[in-house]
Amino acid sequence: MTVAPGGAGASSYIEVTRPRPEIAQITIARPEKRNALNQAGWSDLGKAFRTLSGDRSVRSVILTGTGGAFCAGDDILAFRAAQADPEARQVYWDSIMDAYASVSAMTVPVIAAVDGPCYGGGCTLALRCDFRIAGPMASFAIPPAKLGLVYPADSTLLLTSAVGITMAKYMLYSGERLVASQAVDAGLALPLGTGEETAIAAAISLAEKLTRSAPLAIQASKLACDAIALGRLPEFEGEIRALSDKADRSNDYKEGAAAFAGKRQPVFTGT
Repeated sequence: MTVAPGGAGASSYIEVTRPRPEIAQITIARPEKRNALNQAGWSDLGKAFRTLSGDRSVRSVILTGTGGAFCAGDDILAFRAAQADPEARQVYWDSIMDAYASVSAMTVPVIAAVDGPCYGGGCTLALRCDFRIAGPMASFAIPPAKLGLVYPADSTLLLTSAVGITMAKYMLYSGERLVASQAVDAGLALPLGTGEETAIAAAISLAEKLTRSAPLAIQASKLACDAIALGRLPEFEGEIRALSDKADRSNDYKEGAAAFAGKRQPVFTGT
């Protein structure tokens, strides 16, 4: 088990492990707070994702929590304590935004394995992942309206892309939670696979399946889908085209064609 570095006031509860050689797992382990994140926790979470983004052996990442919770969002009391000092508040806020951006910036699939509460900032983290798998006790809620706060516009865009405008309005206006079956019906989460009893088991199974696909193809598809979700496709068309050209010249394309001709499973390397 590796704990993400943190420096002074480090959280020490962001854990990075490898359930499989090509799959990294980031676990929020603060069960006494239902895995709510304070400033150090947000900072360490961002560092963990950035570290993995530079590791070419990682083909998929799973984000999850311990103790019967995914993440209850921000540690409200810790954030309130920082609000008295504008500079401290900005540093705190920047650490949250950095963590979100670090999840979104991953070029490999990121899967949120959700069981228990996935609320507020925790739900935002899950929305930044490519997939959310709902375990039996999973529940999702976005409660800023109950706290007198406003949910960020870019996160609202991700929510509406996932569940549609009407369900997004319901979640934002009411702050009410969706249980696992409701989240699946709304398109917010995937159900457990057949014979898989926990979200983490289903996430590992999905990650294993995704690692068999060509990394460049996934990277380009992820970039295109995320750009479409954010309404920014024209901005990224050049980058997507460049990835397509790179894939056309890649060893993986040769391997894929050879495997198809030989009726065997291809072994992709991302080159």
